[in-house]
Amino acid sequence: HKFLHPEPLSQVWIAIVVLLIAIVLETFSLLGCIREIGNIRGERPFMEWFKETRQSELVVVLGEDIAALLGLGLALIFISLAALTGDPMYDALGSVCIGVVLIVVSVFLTLRVRSLLVGRSADPMIQEAIARIIADDDHIEKVFNIITMQLGPDTLLAAKIKLKSGIDIDTAIADINRLERHLKAEIPKLKWCFIEPDVED
Repeated sequence: HKFLHPEPLSQVWIAIVVLLIAIVLETFSLLGCIREIGNIRGERPFMEWFKETRQSELVVVLGEDIAALLGLGLALIFISLAALTGDPMYDALGSVCIGVVLIVVSVFLTLRVRSLLVGRSADPMIQEAIARIIADDDHIEKVFNIITMQLGPDTLLAAKIKLKSGIDIDTAIADINRLERHLKAEIPKLKWCFIEPDVED
């Protein structure tokens, strides 16, 4: 509509002030998200965390904040150009560019988050922690396999182990229950834990 029927802009300064305030507020939101990611990723490089993370909510918030800042920045640039040149077509072009940015970001987030919704192995750091805790247990003789699955923000664990010989059934049950409690205490995101004792894989 703006391309076909361009209209002269009025009170542009109000729009510019509003956009500047929105950019400042959105910047604070993005910085808060980045700080939260920094606390979680630890020493890992940002791109490594982004590729491996299973926290879809942080990925979505990060994408939304970046898209919002890009959109606000483009709006400020194009409305300023329209005000400086007196050509309202710049305002129309800005609207198109913002629409393209939002579409690209939404498609990217959909593809990135989809794998977390359908089930994927847990974050490598969680897998390493699980393997370490099980391997350090004195009552376990051998670990046959460990399988993890990401279910939204939570993690499911299934493991097959061989307990040390000479342990009666009651002791074995107590040892497994203790190990499951230990795993959940050390790894808060581990919501479901199934440890199966066996003598062979």
